[in-house]
Amino acid sequence: PEGGGQAADTGTLGGVRVLDTQEAEEQVVHLCEGPLEPGTQVEGILDFERRFDLMQQHTGEHILSGLIHKRFGYQNSGFHVGKGIMEVDFDGPIPADALAELEEAANRIVWENLPVLCSYPEPDALKQIPYRTKRELPWPVRIVQIPDVDSCACCGVHVARTGEVGIIKILGAMKFHEGIRIEMLCGRRAYEFLGQVYDQ
Repeated sequence: PEGGGQAADTGTLGGVRVLDTQEAEEQVVHLCEGPLEPGTQVEGILDFERRFDLMQQHTGEHILSGLIHKRFGYQNSGFHVGKGIMEVDFDGPIPADALAELEEAANRIVWENLPVLCSYPEPDALKQIPYRTKRELPWPVRIVQIPDVDSCACCGVHVARTGEVGIIKILGAMKFHEGIRIEMLCGRRAYEFLGQVYDQ
């Protein structure tokens, strides 16, 4: 389901197109193109092309956010993955020349093809793990780690290795509250955007 800046999955249930998925009272609600017979068992098929796009965007955001946190100590204060450009907010300013350096460093991490590790540490183990989080979370907490790059509490979707992100491209940045909003693209979205720029 949609949540925390993450776009919702789509696909089919019993051959009927799923247009959106939302969470309501701890239930996943599927909004479908047509009716399904109540009580019948159906097969669900995920639109994996869409899911993989979301995995590329989200993992790319982790890479950049981890680098910014290490260099400046800033927190990612929000992000949104829509159909177009991804927006990521940070709680402090970043000089323009540093953005170019961060983009290069982020792509080097992609090329290194590092593992993206997801786990649910036991409470005692969790206390020993430094990780980014926007607020105090009740256990169990899902930790997503890219070695020497990022450690973050996150329930989103991610690729298995950084190489699957493909490319990370920062498109622009603007002042946002006391910090900065970065517009970026990863993976196939970045590839298609850069192709359009070249065609123009």
